[in-house]
Amino acid sequence: MYPNKDRVETLLEAVLKEMQLLAQMSIEVKTPDDYVSSTHGLILFRACGMSIQYITENFVKIRNLCGADIFTPYKSIPWKNVFGMRNFLSHEYGDVDAEGIFNTVKTNIPELQVVTERMLEDLHAGKLDIYLS
Repeated sequence: MYPNKDRVETLLEAVLKEMQLLAQMSIEVKTPDDYVSSTHGLILFRACGMSIQYITENFVKIRNLCGADIFTPYKSIPWKNVFGMRNFLSHEYGDVDAEGIFNTVKTNIPELQVVTERMLEDLHAGKLDIYLS
């Protein structure tokens, strides 16, 4: 009935898996300096940046598939910033700094994870069917 429903479910599940991986990768990171103080830190910095890019890209795909209105019920997330982060990471990677990645990983991603879990629950309950075509 809703051909996009399966695709949105797959994208949301992929986002949640990536968020869990991101949390595991960055568990030992306590300050932004941890990303730049060693080779290991720089590897983590780049991996976290790519992980955030993957997460935000999947939300862009959902928006492109269903329209931006699918995010309307989730006003606690600044969706324009999520989409903007994807563009920034893709096109301005040289300007990405350790503090920005740190704040995103430690503050924004946990908040986004809660909302993503709710979106998946709402998708399963049929509450997002009006946005699917």
